[in-house]
Amino acid sequence: MKLYSNRFPFKIKSCILGILLIAFLFLIEGCSGSSSESLPEKIESNDDDEPEDDSPYVITLNLRVHLMQDIVMPHSTGIDMESWVTPEDVTETIMPEVNAIWEQANIIWNIESIIEEDVVKGDNYEASIKFIASTQRDDNGNSDPERLPHLYALMQPEFMSTEAELGENLFHIYMFPFIGNTSQGNAMSGFNYHSVVGTWTNKHNGGGVPEKTLLTESKTSFDRGSLSRTISHEIGHVLGLSHNDCSYGCLMGGVYTDGYALNEGQILVSRLEALDRSF
Repeated sequence: MKLYSNRFPFKIKSCILGILLIAFLFLIEGCSGSSSESLPEKIESNDDDEPEDDSPYVITLNLRVHLMQDIVMPHSTGIDMESWVTPEDVTETIMPEVNAIWEQANIIWNIESIIEEDVVKGDNYEASIKFIASTQRDDNGNSDPERLPHLYALMQPEFMSTEAELGENLFHIYMFPFIGNTSQGNAMSGFNYHSVVGTWTNKHNGGGVPEKTLLTESKTSFDRGSLSRTISHEIGHVLGLSHNDCSYGCLMGGVYTDGYALNEGQILVSRLEALDRSF
């Protein structure tokens, strides 16, 4: 019987260990005596070649646009105001500008739908539209809150967000012919943020004869006001922004401030709210 074992005789084992020790010492001496020039040079990374992208990721939010139809709003100056904005105006002119404004916060507004919506004509319809068209700002520049329930009553319930849908990724903009003297928009916070804007305005002439609101306007001048900026402003309120005091050029400025910029704090707040609503 053969017995295979991994145990070497002592003399052979000692010899092998000696050889290995000599080889190990030789390798150490060779490494310590080598010149540093023989070592590979460290390759420096070029930050210009591969810039780090530290910009926040884009958040996409859904917007339902309601073009209110079958409504004529009389004004005390003698003109009758009707809806005139088309779906093509929304897709080709207004929303590209809205997204250009909100690009600074890396928020994109996607058109969920455009609804050409007939107003609800209840028993007090005629009185309501006359009241809305006659409302004025108070001495502090605040618009009349009494008009808001009248505007809300004109909206078709079937196209609103339900109680269960509130807080989801769906926002609303209603375009009425007129929403009050020197008023161009209201976020309607007390009415689940079914926000309204007027397609006619007399803010630029201090409450005179209303004229059609511009679709867009040059960012270097504020002659009449545009639907694009007003919508951008109102959805800013929906995203948690307020009329903070700010210098010239702010999107969220109050009655006497115009512009398009968001400061760092406003960008942070709006992105946090947008993120919460984006799922």
